[in-house]
Amino acid sequence: MQPDALAELIVLTVAKAIAPLRADLARVEGELVALRDRGVALDRLDESVTAVRERLAGLEARPPVPGPRGTDGLDGLNGKDGADGLGFDDLTASFDGERTLVLRWTRGDQVKSLPVELPIPRYQGAYASARSYRPGDVVSYDGSAWHCEVLTSSRPGDGSRAWQLMVKHGRDLRAATVGS
Repeated sequence: MQPDALAELIVLTVAKAIAPLRADLARVEGELVALRDRGVALDRLDESVTAVRERLAGLEARPPVPGPRGTDGLDGLNGKDGADGLGFDDLTASFDGERTLVLRWTRGDQVKSLPVELPIPRYQGAYASARSYRPGDVVSYDGSAWHCEVLTSSRPGDGSRAWQLMVKHGRDLRAATVGS
């Protein structure tokens, strides 16, 4: 990943993190207008809201500030004679088709990898008591669909927090039709 692309990703992430604050501020400002319309004096509160609005605008407009210079690498640990460590240009990613994303940095003999387990929903069929399930597994049990939240071998619907009910079974119409 190129540094400019990473910087843009960080800016978007910060903007997303600030969005709820902006929404709360807009709601508070709307409530202040309604109170003012009813004749309530809000001078001190107006000052506080203005200060928050200015701080938020300052946070959004602040240019990135470079951090302090890092320490020089030590021979055999982080680089030799100023040689760069592994970076974005050395990065490749692979996906096993199920849940594991592996980020791998490679340059010459240097290889570092980071496996990331993604909790992607994967249907595992009917629940079987003899196996364990990972977060993201989905099973059917007693006519309902269940989502696994944590590594478990417990049965869905046993009251533990390991399973979350996704779809509850409906009424059995076959029995209702035969009886009528």
